Amino acid sequence: MSHVIGDLLRHRARLSPQVEALVSPRARLTYAQYNAAVNQLAHFLLRNHVKKGDRVAIVCKNSHPFPIIYLAAAKIGAIAIAVNWRMKTEELRYILQDSTPKMLFYDRDFEQVTPLLEEGLVPYHLSVGDGEDTTAFETLIKDEPTTEPEADVQEDDPALIIYTSGTTGRPKGVVCTHANIFAGGIANTTTLDLRARDRFLFVTPLFHISGMMFIINSLIRGCTLVVHSQFHPFQIWDLLQNEKITGMMSVPSMLSYMYTAVKSQPIEVPSLRMIVCGGSLVPEDLIRGMSELGYDVVQVYGATEYTGAITYWMPEMDLATCGSVGQAVYLTEVKIIDPVSGEGLPTGEIGEVVCRGPLMFSGYWNRDEETKKVIRNGWYHTQDVGWMDEDGRLYIVDRLRDMIITSGEKVFPAQVELVIDQLDEVEESAVVGVEHPVWGELARAYVVLKEGASITEEQILSHVRGQLADHNLHEVQQVAELPKNSMGKVMKYVLKEAANRQKQA
Repeated sequence: MSHVIGDLLRHRARLSPQVEALVSPRARLTYAQYNAAVNQLAHFLLRNHVKKGDRVAIVCKNSHPFPIIYLAAAKIGAIAIAVNWRMKTEELRYILQDSTPKMLFYDRDFEQVTPLLEEGLVPYHLSVGDGEDTTAFETLIKDEPTTEPEADVQEDDPALIIYTSGTTGRPKGVVCTHANIFAGGIANTTTLDLRARDRFLFVTPLFHISGMMFIINSLIRGCTLVVHSQFHPFQIWDLLQNEKITGMMSVPSMLSYMYTAVKSQPIEVPSLRMIVCGGSLVPEDLIRGMSELGYDVVQVYGATEYTGAITYWMPEMDLATCGSVGQAVYLTEVKIIDPVSGEGLPTGEIGEVVCRGPLMFSGYWNRDEETKKVIRNGWYHTQDVGWMDEDGRLYIVDRLRDMIITSGEKVFPAQVELVIDQLDEVEESAVVGVEHPVWGELARAYVVLKEGASITEEQILSHVRGQLADHNLHEVQQVAELPKNSMGKVMKYVLKEAANRQKQA
């Protein structure tokens, strides 16, 4: 059997034609209708000279056209590029220049796309609509045939490119094949408690690997995918109730708002069995608090380069272990290695997290040397630092590239930031290593205070040294804001470069 993802929809439509497949604010599609729409768009693409290997860029909100475009491209062997619509014009320009798509689908709401349409970067660009109105998209495909398109698609063909968030420089295009995505779908649906006829909600952006994979998970399990582009901490509970949602994707900030809302008013969603949460580590008290209210949080740790989830922590693993990110998903091996020697480390020792399995991406788009840096001896090197307990549960400590070596002692910035952020006056912090001629590197904290708050840099330093060894923090600098990319992630390399220039001046 060829593991190509277009076949997943074809077979699901055959088995479950009248099951509700896809719900958005504008549409409700059964699997038969979903497959028909995907086929219509596939024929449209072929008629407009999009062929196997061509790229199709998607700059769209969470609505029903998004998964239809993704799967239509897959059915003809084209490669979907899921683009982060939070990016500015210059960032989008770089991605379009790097990936050279044949066709671009976009929402007219995203004004940062408009200047690029006149530059000739993409031969064909098509608006799917304006806001929630997707009439333009429906009109585009309504006269196309609904028959299956003819195309020679193989499981090792690329199906998806997602650009990394670029916290260390220019983003790189992560290429996932049909086989990677198929394996990811099997891993998710056999690890999580996903059931036929479940209803899974996505309000986090579909352009993340989690979104692209849950489109596939739904096909394999025969679930209903409900997509929505707006998040409101109170209204989300109404949506969960009205759509009888059984599971949803979230990020820690979203989950925190939901927790505050559900504590402040009586809300019951008996259908909701799981809230998957990821993107960054989920605070333990948030997991415990939601559990006390009867809502199970599933923590996911993953990477785009591993086609999504590497591990899941689930409540049945014992609430006492919710500080971990759980165990490796089905079909996946995880181990901890010494980042210098590459040797495996015993239980409890901190080192680099590496993993292998059929979910491992095929490489970075046109970046062979960068690919070789992270795929070595058949293992994907996550560049995360962590340790494993005796039951195979993984605990993430920090990013390997962020680790600071001070006179031979390891400093993990995430641990220091956690202590700094305990202070009521602190909004957020970032710790980086600053070059030093004697000690190698010294840890400096950049700290943003809450509006109206006041605390001295010496007080922050004293607070940290009261809980951690002195070498974990050498100096503190208060700043108005931290440099962040379009994903909201702190660009520590900017802080580090600025600090080292300052030292040299």
